[in-house]
Amino acid sequence: MTESKQAILKAIKETTDQWRVSDEKRDAGLPTQFADVTRYDNLSYGPAGTENLLDVYTPKEITQKVPVIIDIHGGGNVYGSKELYQHYCLGWARVGFGVVNFNYRLAPKTPFPGALKDTALVGQWISEHGEEYHLDVDNVFVIGDSAGGTLAEQYLTAYSNEAYRTALGLVSSEKLKIRGGCLNSGFYFIERSGAIPENSLMSAYYTPEVMHRYDQQLHTEKFITTKFPPVFVMTANHDFLHDEGVRFDQFLIDKGVPHEFKVYGDEKEPREHVFQLNQRDAIAANANHAQAEFLRTLMK
Repeated sequence: MTESKQAILKAIKETTDQWRVSDEKRDAGLPTQFADVTRYDNLSYGPAGTENLLDVYTPKEITQKVPVIIDIHGGGNVYGSKELYQHYCLGWARVGFGVVNFNYRLAPKTPFPGALKDTALVGQWISEHGEEYHLDVDNVFVIGDSAGGTLAEQYLTAYSNEAYRTALGLVSSEKLKIRGGCLNSGFYFIERSGAIPENSLMSAYYTPEVMHRYDQQLHTEKFITTKFPPVFVMTANHDFLHDEGVRFDQFLIDKGVPHEFKVYGDEKEPREHVFQLNQRDAIAANANHAQAEFLRTLMK
């Protein structure tokens, strides 16, 4: 193993240990069961064992189909799990959505486009099994934050552009009707000069080999057309990816893609990267409510 790879592995271990401590502190004591939610845990959607498991959360005792949220967790493509996102996803189920919360393969073991291929497999699973859980495959939404926001952008691009989907070898989910999504604190312009520093955590997923092989496909913005579903793009005033949200807002304006853009927090009450995950925060609750209302306007 080269010194640079050893350094990346060490940085991943140190950083993700810090993230885990912070996430567990944020969510300490939060319930994982609610009287108004039914949860189905550890359903297999692909061949990669525990890395291809998903949970489904639905409102309790439903008899009619409910709109579906595919939630894609963040974590720099090197960290994260459905367990860490269960509190956030349960919140969506409590306001009337069926939520699919899943694990995907992580770097450095699995570089790009592994996580995106897994996301596409989740879509295929919903297409084939969603109705068993009263999920309305005609009203599907995609939500992602941080690295999950990037995956959501890529998946929505693949959904709306067959050429992009084919170039990356992604399975299609013809029964799904994706009406829109929410892109939170995402990273949208991967090939922008200097966007992925050498030996950074992101370089474990977007390796030099990947950047060369998928040079065209990593210019995701070049494959976004007016068929791209409407999205709510969100960031925060102290989000380290704040400027990515601003760039993507302007890009969607120029493309003529319907969307909303919102920055939460101010100097008196600042908010950080992926603040919306905090189930105890009033500003996060307002942001999540605004996104829920946006999604409801897109339902057919």
